Amino acid sequence: MSAPVGPEPATIICPTCNKQVITSVDYTSSTKTHLIALLLCVIGFWPCACCLYCTKCARNAAHRCPSCNSFIGVYER
Repeated sequence: MSAPVGPEPATIICPTCNKQVITSVDYTSSTKTHLIALLLCVIGFWPCACCLYCTKCARNAAHRCPSCNSFIGVYER
């Protein structure tokens, strides 16, 4: 079961190890990110398409417990 989380690290009590932690976040590109980048390339804004992969604004945020490394949840953009 995943917990509701946002785009930034969150303070939670891990459901697996029962410790209060600040989640570690891994930002990953999604299918939506790739489609927006493709669209930007097609209309001629390829520099903007590259920026999608360098910033957090267009990528999903997967949260994990830093103590036991269990999956907490994902914030999808």
